[in-house]
Order: sequence, then C-alpha cells, then structure tokens
Amino acid sequence: MKKSVKQALRAKTADELKAEADVLQGDMLRARLSTTLEGKRLGIKTRGSRRQIARINTLLRERELAAAKKAN
Repeated sequence: MKKSVKQALRAKTADELKAEADVLQGDMLRARLSTTLEGKRLGIKTRGSRRQIARINTLLRERELAAAKKAN
C-alpha cells in the first residue's frame, strides 16, 4: 500500500473512518447478495474491501490505545 493512502486514512477523524468502514461493509453485503441471487462475482474487489476495513479498524484501535495511555 502506498504511503499516501495510509496518510490519507490517518488524516481522517474517527467518525469519518467509521463511516467509511460502514460503507465498505454495506458494499460487501450487497456483493454477497448479488452473488447469491444473480450469480455475479466481484472477485478481487471483495478482498480489497476486507483489507481496507482491517486497516481502518487497526487505526481506530491505535487511536483508542493512545487515548487510554494519555489518560493514565
């Protein structure tokens, strides 16, 4: 992953990251439904979405731990 993409994610607020993760999860749900109902497959896009969600969750957790450490 390019550093510019990581920097763009780090520049976003927690609410923006959560909203982006929700959108990606919704897209994955629609993709699973279309695969089941229509036989369409998205292939590599699903993998990319899963990884992007994992990146977002990692950043959110890092921020959570940093805030907890700062509070102590």
